[in-house]
Amino acid sequence: MEWEKKNTLLTGYLILAAVLIIATSAVSYYNLSRLTEHAAIAVRTVVVVAVLVAVILLPAIIAAARKLSYPLEVLSEGADEISTGNYGITLSLQSNSEIQDLAISFNRMSLKLKEQREAMLKQIAILESQKQEIAAQNEELAETNARLEQIAITDQLTGAYNRRYIMREIEQELAIAIRHGLPLSIIMIDIDHFKNVNDNHGHQVGDEVLKEIVQVLSASIRTSDLLGRYGGEEFIVIAPLTGLQEALVLAERLRETVNKWPFETTYGFLKLTISLGVVTFDGKDDAFSGSLLDDLLVMADSEMYKAKAMGRNRVSPFMYVEKDAATS
Repeated sequence: MEWEKKNTLLTGYLILAAVLIIATSAVSYYNLSRLTEHAAIAVRTVVVVAVLVAVILLPAIIAAARKLSYPLEVLSEGADEISTGNYGITLSLQSNSEIQDLAISFNRMSLKLKEQREAMLKQIAILESQKQEIAAQNEELAETNARLEQIAITDQLTGAYNRRYIMREIEQELAIAIRHGLPLSIIMIDIDHFKNVNDNHGHQVGDEVLKEIVQVLSASIRTSDLLGRYGGEEFIVIAPLTGLQEALVLAERLRETVNKWPFETTYGFLKLTISLGVVTFDGKDDAFSGSLLDDLLVMADSEMYKAKAMGRNRVSPFMYVEKDAATS
């Protein structure tokens, strides 16, 4: 410790002073031999007395110095403890009133720092708890919003996208196709003889069929495609960046999968078929027009009914051509 070094130095100074006194006394004693006998005796007596007084007083001087330095050393150690974060440390010093007042002030400061630190830690804990609570609420809110958003765009019965969402997506995909001259295909799907399912087995079985057919179709389309419930037993698939031939291949895969699928219901296993109408926009229209989307949907629906008219369980194609090109 710094104060220990200072005490050691002070002690060294006192010892050095004692050595100097003794040396001086020795020299003086030596020089006394040149004086008269009576004078020498007197001087020797004085020197001896001075040395004895110095030797006797030296421990008292050291003790007095130590008494002054010790409280300062204790205060210094206390300050070091506080600097390391050990707040609340108190000192008990038995010294003069000035030192005791200093110790009392030190203790008050230390206790005040401890109280402030504890209050700060409590505040930090409260803030951290509030932060965690807010984070949990935000997470719960985000999950709720996600569920609400999913509910808003999902058909409640089947889990497919609802008509409002699918129409919005068709508009966006069609706008992209027009802007970049890209193909876009739409597949309209209708369950054959679905009315017979409801009439013969009840609406519960009909609902089970609708749920399962969405699962079958969802597993058969590509990740870039979107499946939605268009209404009743009609469904629609949006196939971006897909030309007519690719769309026909996709539609045929859907038809074949459903045709082979054993639909499990509370009534038992049912065999179902679907009819599909395909329409493709070739991406060559110069500007987006609101009637274009309606035309494509009408044509896809028309192709689906053509497939039904041909005996059902079929795919009927159609290629959209601009009116100007068709009349030229």
